[in-house]
Amino acid sequence: MPSKYVYIDGVAVNYFHSGRSTFPNVAPDFSRGHTLLFIHGAGSNANTWHRQLVHFGEWHSPIAFDFPGHGRSGGTEGLRRIEEYRDFAKAFADALALRPAVLIGRSMGGAIAMEYAIAHPSQVRALVLVATAAKFDLPVERIETWRNVMRGRAQQPFTTDNFSPKTDFAIMREAWMEQVKTDPRVRYFDFLACNACDLTDRLAEIRVPTLIIAGRDDGITPVAKSEALQRGISGSQLVVLEDAGHTVPSEKPAEFNKAVDTFLARLS
Repeated sequence: MPSKYVYIDGVAVNYFHSGRSTFPNVAPDFSRGHTLLFIHGAGSNANTWHRQLVHFGEWHSPIAFDFPGHGRSGGTEGLRRIEEYRDFAKAFADALALRPAVLIGRSMGGAIAMEYAIAHPSQVRALVLVATAAKFDLPVERIETWRNVMRGRAQQPFTTDNFSPKTDFAIMREAWMEQVKTDPRVRYFDFLACNACDLTDRLAEIRVPTLIIAGRDDGITPVAKSEALQRGISGSQLVVLEDAGHTVPSEKPAEFNKAVDTFLARLS
């Protein structure tokens, strides 16, 4: 996929897009179909959406970007609060002069997307919330593990917690390779930002069409978390994919893409 940079508050922000590339200071054409803005999870990066960028690029205008300190973007620090990530995502959209977009966010990215839709409803065409929650409950042990990794007291853990037991090992290995691209310090503070976020009492403020996608075997944000989102967001739809965990877009890309295609067709 083509990639470009845009500068936001002095930070070089990497993003991937579909279609033809352009001169460095010229934004690509995002007028095809719906504009789809993909928002990555905690400690992650835009490349984790590569299967979706290829698929949706045929009919739509998909864009996936790296937050500061993540992936190929500049900076050595992430942000500290979901609201700060929301504001940065809005600054990114403004920098590219994006029309109202369908926000597609996984895990932390889903919380950012919800905050964005509440704060800027006129700039959001719809939401796709993936493996996310109104309130995260990351275990203390997980937070402490990454605190020790950040301080150099432990090695990065390469566990299977994020995946369904039926997920191919190649998918796990790919996710682990992406994991090491983000400084453990950034990942640690992302986890703290997630745990500090609670949108439970604000879900009714989301008034755009919303699709919620969960993996049946997700142990990080269990299906019950997605069911709570569906109850709280009026008119929302829930799709649960079997044999998928917390990285459902990578574990079940065909099924995931089909669910989003159906949702987008209804928007049209």
